[in-house]
Amino acid sequence: SSGINAEYGGVKNGTEGCIFTPVSHTITGAEADQVSLKFFQGLRGNKKTPNFNDQEQIITSCSEMIAQINIVMGHVKKVLSGEAPSDKELGRQLMEVVQSIPNLDGDTITNMLNSHMQDLLAVEYLTYLTRQQLAISARINQIL
Repeated sequence: SSGINAEYGGVKNGTEGCIFTPVSHTITGAEADQVSLKFFQGLRGNKKTPNFNDQEQIITSCSEMIAQINIVMGHVKKVLSGEAPSDKELGRQLMEVVQSIPNLDGDTITNMLNSHMQDLLAVEYLTYLTRQQLAISARINQIL
């Protein structure tokens, strides 16, 4: 359950007041969007300004992924020991997941992270330059 409600508001018979009728709905989105939705859903009722710390988000996502992997490993161990019945469709899906994981060595991952970091630094630098240009433009407009 996403915890998001959809309601339609209106005035009944022209009298003062409102009626809210629940509207059936579904929320669709890419898997990548789920991380953001979970983050913002966690902010409900929180009066503080959110801290958008990438490292905390990565740690949370990795912890959730490790928990899910442990659940799957526990099920596989039960099937292998005969405690749980095997399911061919589930086995096929697990095999597809395992085969979809790219085989990358440590150097490739390091190069990808460094490249990404350089891109982020370039964007940050360009943002700084743009702010400075806008500040200079505003000062020149005040003088003129």
